[in-house]
Amino acid sequence: MRYLKNKSFKRDMKDHGLDDAYLKDVLNDIYEGRAVSLGSKMYKIRAAREGEGKSSGFRNIFFWKKERFLVFCLLFGKNEQDNLDQDEKKVLKILSEEYDQLTDVEIEQGIKNKQFEVIEYD
Repeated sequence: MRYLKNKSFKRDMKDHGLDDAYLKDVLNDIYEGRAVSLGSKMYKIRAAREGEGKSSGFRNIFFWKKERFLVFCLLFGKNEQDNLDQDEKKVLKILSEEYDQLTDVEIEQGIKNKQFEVIEYD
């Protein structure tokens, strides 16, 4: 299983002062079944801000192609936006379908071209 973050997610993390340790906590929550399906292999999961609870934390949107890869694509603070609007969901659905079609070669090329960054997770 490959755990990836796309360029915009990486930028969002930096803007919010988050690192890969944050993502490891999110991945633990995903594996414990705390993610909510948004359809089209798209999920959201809430995560806490450091020193605060999840109610004032972040929403993470990711795409999951089980047994192959998981791509974090969007991160936003709950204080910035409550939920995704219908137009955002439509765009993310299209992106999710595009990611679902990626071959292993295309994923490796995306990593090489820095479109994706691998998240180390044990």
